[in-house]
Amino acid sequence: MGGLVRSVDAMIAAAAAAVRAPARTITLADLRRSVGVSSPQISPDGGRIAVYLARQDFEKDRLVRDLVLIDVHSRAARTLLHDARDVSNVEWSPDGSRIAYIARGSAGGEAEPQPQIFVMPMNGGEPMQITHGKTGVNAFDWRPDGKAIAYASDAEPANKKAIDAHQDEFEITQEPWTAQAAPAQALLYEIRTSGGRARRIGSGAWSVGGGFTYSADGRTLFVTRVRGQAAPTQYLAREIVRIGVASGAQAPLARLSSTQADPLRSADGHIAFSFANPRGTMQSEMAIAGTDGSRPHSVTAHLDRDVGGAAFLPGNALVLYANDRTQRRLFRVAPDGSVSALPLGPLNANFGDQSASRNGTIAFTANAPNHPSELFVLAPGARLPVRLTDYNRWIRQYRLGRNVAIAWRTADGLEADGVVTEPPGFTPGGARRYPLVLYIHGGPTSASSVAYSGFPQVLAAHGWFVFQPNYRGSDNLGLRYARTTVPHITSVPGRDIEDGLAALMRRYPIDASRIGVSGWSEGGLLTSWLITQDRRWRAAVSGAAVNDWVQYGDMTDAKDFTPQFIGASPWTDSSQMKLYEAESPLTYAGNVRTPTLIMSDSGDYRVPTPLAYEFYHEIRATGTPVQFVVYPVVAHFPNDPVRSEDIYRRWETWLAKYL
Repeated sequence: MGGLVRSVDAMIAAAAAAVRAPARTITLADLRRSVGVSSPQISPDGGRIAVYLARQDFEKDRLVRDLVLIDVHSRAARTLLHDARDVSNVEWSPDGSRIAYIARGSAGGEAEPQPQIFVMPMNGGEPMQITHGKTGVNAFDWRPDGKAIAYASDAEPANKKAIDAHQDEFEITQEPWTAQAAPAQALLYEIRTSGGRARRIGSGAWSVGGGFTYSADGRTLFVTRVRGQAAPTQYLAREIVRIGVASGAQAPLARLSSTQADPLRSADGHIAFSFANPRGTMQSEMAIAGTDGSRPHSVTAHLDRDVGGAAFLPGNALVLYANDRTQRRLFRVAPDGSVSALPLGPLNANFGDQSASRNGTIAFTANAPNHPSELFVLAPGARLPVRLTDYNRWIRQYRLGRNVAIAWRTADGLEADGVVTEPPGFTPGGARRYPLVLYIHGGPTSASSVAYSGFPQVLAAHGWFVFQPNYRGSDNLGLRYARTTVPHITSVPGRDIEDGLAALMRRYPIDASRIGVSGWSEGGLLTSWLITQDRRWRAAVSGAAVNDWVQYGDMTDAKDFTPQFIGASPWTDSSQMKLYEAESPLTYAGNVRTPTLIMSDSGDYRVPTPLAYEFYHEIRATGTPVQFVVYPVVAHFPNDPVRSEDIYRRWETWLAKYL
């Protein structure tokens, strides 16, 4: 037990020493040294963990990912797959003798490799590709006896010959403005792990719309189903059904919500699944049902947090991730709904990055306030986790700013919070006043925590305070806090941020004439809003911003977002149109006098790129300094190192120019 405590204490001491040491401050270029540690999968016996390591290759402009096996006791690492850029969904076989994963492979004569399932023995043998479907594989699950795997794969379009002849027009219903084809129906199959011909499970006009898992006897699958062939949008109604593997017969589970998905199975066959809180879909809950899926009941009502990343522990308890105030915690939730926070010390867990062995040992990735993510294990009954890796030891060479939680009251009396990153070496007292940058998180169902984050540290190294407010809509203070932004999704959070800024300025020596505001996605929306409502800002960076709620609702892939957060379509009611327009920064763009950098991807499916064009041209017409930069990718944020770094470089340079 003492060894467990010393492991974490040593990391805390090293981080504290780095803050005190006379080392140089961090720059954007230094972040190239970061090693991503993610998606740990612990073996059933708890002895080994498969985990991804990701490094940035700027010369080839891509992430280099290795799949590495870590021995829990010796901490020895063995590379299973090097440069596994297209590998995903790693899962251990039930007996721990093999792993299965999805990677690019041959596809029945198709020229372009498609994602296929591979099975790799853990005794040093070579991986074997077991699927060869022309459309690839989306997801899979091991049958409990380890002799077969169920998987989801898109159906080929019925009019493939016509499409090949460029008769490829399609009808739009819920698709985003970037859609290039009608959605494909996701079908369910089973294949033996020794290879052979796959067999389809079930039939009819429905699609696999999320995760699925076998029953304990392997005769039934619990499947997330979407009716029809529509691709599931962010809030599209989904249900869980029981499907007989042999018969294909389907029976829906009892409904706790219009959206429930992603079932998982415990050691004795009980089923858990996520569902959207009926009082507000912005908060995910967890339910546990019997081995046949009967009598599902919520187990997270007392927790009142937006939960995710569930894994079963012994006794049918669950380990869950949730943002909780300014921490990212792991919770143990018992079948009766009783909740206890797991002892992580100063660590902040990463979303969904946890798995559990049969004896209840939890593998997870987390970071400390002054250290990037590493791999940890928490044994049953342990007082603190054990760190297994130290890939980001390079961070100790740098003097970082201290992350501090701050709380305040909103104008209508709710408690709000956020995080302040102080300039490195800051000490209270003295006459000096400091610039401040607002760095607003997206979501809105997300939250900023006291965890290490590279870019805020880069900004703080300029001698700036960096403020990350958890405005209403954030998911760290329960459903009421998230729901009170409805229907005023922009103006209410905007006031929360202004209130938080006032509280911060009472606490720290901020130069009121040198404040910048910035963010991406929802953070970009709130940046755009604040510069239309207040001219105090010295500079602004607005990335992928929802500048116009009317057009957003028509073109995004998240078609159910605006009905949930604002209300009925603005095209059906003049009062709704007024509400949508009143909450849109574009309505007030003529007020902007803040020098503004706007950035977007050319094919942003989540926040349509035309919204940035509209906002740019309206600001430009006022004569206010404005620059608009577009990245030629179909994404909500570029996923390659070169473009990602360029965004942050422009962000930093624009703020430095004016602050």
